[in-house]
Amino acid sequence: FKMKPQMHYGEDDCPVAAPSTFPKDEELHFEIEMIDFAKAKIIADDFGVVKKVINEGQGWETPRAPYEVKAWISAKTGDGKLILSHREGEPYFFTFGKSEVPKGLEMGIGTMTREEKAVIYVTSQYLTPSPLMPVVEGCEEVHFEVELVHLIQVRDMLGDGRLIKRRIRDGKGEFPMDCPLHDSLLCVHYKGMLLNEEKKVFYDTRVDNDGQPLEFSSGEGLVPEGFEMCVRLMLPGEIALVTCPPDYAYDKFLRPANVPEGAHIQWEIELLGFEKPKDWTGLSFDGIMDEAEKIRVTGNRLFKEGKFELAKAKYEKVLRDFNHVNPQDDEEGKVFVGKRLHACSNWENAESPSRHAIRS
Repeated sequence: FKMKPQMHYGEDDCPVAAPSTFPKDEELHFEIEMIDFAKAKIIADDFGVVKKVINEGQGWETPRAPYEVKAWISAKTGDGKLILSHREGEPYFFTFGKSEVPKGLEMGIGTMTREEKAVIYVTSQYLTPSPLMPVVEGCEEVHFEVELVHLIQVRDMLGDGRLIKRRIRDGKGEFPMDCPLHDSLLCVHYKGMLLNEEKKVFYDTRVDNDGQPLEFSSGEGLVPEGFEMCVRLMLPGEIALVTCPPDYAYDKFLRPANVPEGAHIQWEIELLGFEKPKDWTGLSFDGIMDEAEKIRVTGNRLFKEGKFELAKAKYEKVLRDFNHVNPQDDEEGKVFVGKRLHACSNWENAESPSRHAIRS
């Protein structure tokens, strides 16, 4: 290759630093032999972290803070000297986002999926000290060979570390497409524990409910808020451990007699399955109106119980779905307008419950 300076190391934005004695302002002739190639990902814009994929992984989910990761890891210097080998016994276990591996290595692992194998090239500025390995003096680049064995989904639900969902058994399906994100009928087994030294169990569906699971409809305030928030992000068959602060547990919910006020709670939850809400597609006009009325009636019940936000969500769902309803004649039009007016009125009342009380 013949290259003018502006196309090689003399380029203004060239990411590769050349020595001061290098003739970067002259035309250069490059002789190149292609030996091999592999899929690669530029992770740091300055080429300080680059990943070469050896074997593709499974799924699409990649680790991020505060996920927990298990991986086989070995490391060599740029000239091939082995400086770390964690390939026997148990895979290396670390929590993502806690600086337990060098910064550049964590950046690279953050792009990997389960069972992926890759080589991650990390230059010295990204080789921060960590429990995995000390900083290697005089080493400009380290090549990490990594196999991502397993990742454990850990979610900080509130962003402040108070409500944490930790997956301890994988479910079936793809996250989050196969989760009960929308209001659904859910079936769960759960064990509730006080988050103290004894972790005293205050309720277990397998013991205290004749072995029967709990069935409840989400979006109706039938379980503590923290419990429902986490179940909505579970897959069927998944078991999760949820650590919950009192204001999302029982301080704002009907508190069991053996749970003291202000108690931090830990639930072990297994989502057995869920039933999605009925799809209005293909229903007759009368069928759609019946389904809308059921949702509106539920909203009315929630409103009377003082659960205004939940009630408003039900009315908003009816109004949103009404945008896709097309009455076929005048009679259906009259019914539709009447139902829609009722839903609008309900929504306004839920939006301003105090104004509703004055009006009443």
